[in-house]
Amino acid sequence: MKTKQDDCEQYEKWLDTMIVNVFEEKEIEAMTCRAKVRSLLLSKNNALRAAFLFGFASLSSWIPMFNLWLGNEGLSGLQIGIVAAIPWLLMLFIQPFWGIVADRYGKLFCLRLSLICASVLFIIYPFASVGIGLIICMTILLSVFNTPVLPLLDSIALDQVESKQINSYSTIRFWGAIGYATGAAVTGWLIPFFGVKVAFFTSSGFLALSYLSSIKINMPALTSKGLDVEFRYLGEIISNKILLVFLAIVVVVSIGQSAITFFLSLYMSQIKASPEITGFAIGMEGISELPFYFIAAWLLRKMAPGKIVFIAIMATSIRLFLYSVNNTPNFVILIESMNGLTWTLLWVSSVEFVNSLIPAKWRTTGQSMLWAAYFGAGSVTGNILCGWMYQQMPMKQVYAATSLMIFLTGIAAFFIFFKRKKNNTIAR
Repeated sequence: MKTKQDDCEQYEKWLDTMIVNVFEEKEIEAMTCRAKVRSLLLSKNNALRAAFLFGFASLSSWIPMFNLWLGNEGLSGLQIGIVAAIPWLLMLFIQPFWGIVADRYGKLFCLRLSLICASVLFIIYPFASVGIGLIICMTILLSVFNTPVLPLLDSIALDQVESKQINSYSTIRFWGAIGYATGAAVTGWLIPFFGVKVAFFTSSGFLALSYLSSIKINMPALTSKGLDVEFRYLGEIISNKILLVFLAIVVVVSIGQSAITFFLSLYMSQIKASPEITGFAIGMEGISELPFYFIAAWLLRKMAPGKIVFIAIMATSIRLFLYSVNNTPNFVILIESMNGLTWTLLWVSSVEFVNSLIPAKWRTTGQSMLWAAYFGAGSVTGNILCGWMYQQMPMKQVYAATSLMIFLTGIAAFFIFFKRKKNNTIAR
């Protein structure tokens, strides 16, 4: 017969066992956590992560401030738009050229060459650019070496995915978003001390750090092409009316988003924002992207890519409208937190939409057309059009006009993504 003492002893043994088990579980969890941290710190992919981080930090250092610097140099709104469009126009011709060079000499060689040359040219740029003619010449020269940096990094990352050295492209691109936020914040903090031209120097420094990181990158032995940009199946694809209408929509949305990407610093100047607030606001764009790489993947499992594109388009219209009615610099930081919703969702879902419309053997051509629509036709037209509008009216009115344009585009997109029959589109 059990006594009270036996029950107490049994309870104490049970309690001791539970405590030991808990401590063992915690110790195993701690060991697992330490192993994961150690694996991350010693990962052979850290060099590529760092190259992405510093590459995108360089981009956010100069792109948002470029038009503001051009305005300070005395250029008119239309001249600003034309000069700012040069890198995106040249990208259409330069990227295939770098692809040929990369096929012959290797992507890493081309990446390192472009990083070194662009880093040096960024330092020279603010001193050599005197007058509209020289500014255009320097912009062309800089674009030749700077525009292939990020496409080359993308291509190298995709090679790593193909060779199973990394799990997915998004795990590497994630560090680019962190870099974008870092570059904008650092540059915004330095502008009060050294002026807007410091953006070129910080961009140069980040490219130099990206070059140092690239030294440790190891390329897998693959037979893929240089930058994977081609239009060889253009004739077969161009008959797809849904795709052509979709690309036209992408061009219009890109025009609206160009007003944000390239003219935000001019808008911030007009509403009397400090350089620090401007830099922090632009940095918020990169921070807001981080969760949306995972949200986009989740949404794509729940709904059709076209419907997600529609959400991003309408969010872009709302974002532009908020700029048009806002007079408070600090509120722009909140508006910039929409960047993940308007840009990340748009691009990830657009890639999936195009892939779903095109046979696998033509997908490289399809993605090239998407890239040309957004970063080519859309960015070039957006810079010139918004530059001309900026010359005629305040940026708040520019944002109001582009908001209405994107809203009307969203209505048209609604009928494509929601109302068409399933056999004519991928929306489900």
